Amino acid sequence: MLISKKDLLKETGISYGQLYRWKREGLIPEEWFIKQPSFTGQETYFPRTKILNRIKAIQELKDKYSLEELAKILSPEIAERYFTTDDLSIIEEIDKNLIPAFVKGFGKNSFLYIEVLLMIGLSDFKKQFGASLGQLINIVEGLKGYCEKIKSTEYIIVLFDKSDDYYATLYKEQAEVYIDARLNIVHTIHLNELSSRFKIKYRKSFNFRFDDEDYSVQDDKNMNMSYSY
Repeated sequence: MLISKKDLLKETGISYGQLYRWKREGLIPEEWFIKQPSFTGQETYFPRTKILNRIKAIQELKDKYSLEELAKILSPEIAERYFTTDDLSIIEEIDKNLIPAFVKGFGKNSFLYIEVLLMIGLSDFKKQFGASLGQLINIVEGLKGYCEKIKSTEYIIVLFDKSDDYYATLYKEQAEVYIDARLNIVHTIHLNELSSRFKIKYRKSFNFRFDDEDYSVQDDKNMNMSYSY
């Protein structure tokens, strides 16, 4: 669903100048500015959920970080580090009871950044839909071969249920994807949204460096990871 520029400015309370400044600073991707013909010539539209979530994040964080720092936080770049099972135990959004299942599904004890995001998304999926350990392992085994190939977080995971099991597809944001109408979509995971919140909340724990200021640990604790899947 799209939202027009006029309605976006009205709904968020930001100005035309702010919107285009954030675009120039790399806070809002250029591809989100979608030109469509209108009776006045051309009108600019945006993917509604994405742009509203992004502007909300910018408004929440702009007093703590410079625009340059925010661009790094909100960028789709993948953190270049591995995560151990001890690291996973620090991440509140990963169900600790699922860690053995993730170890079994991935077949290893250290994990890529994108794999950690997948674990966070699947932990939330289990919480909402009650998927079994076996079903989660199957999803991981079906997706793990693609994780090393992914060089950014600009991907979406869509989960389906069929014949008492769950299946997943992975595709890049903005791509046109046509899914068999016979499949029932039960959950969607936006990796870029997960990544932005994760980088902020666990900035100190995993040394994600965006600035030189020493914010308190309590600031990190107060940064809740709220997602729109």
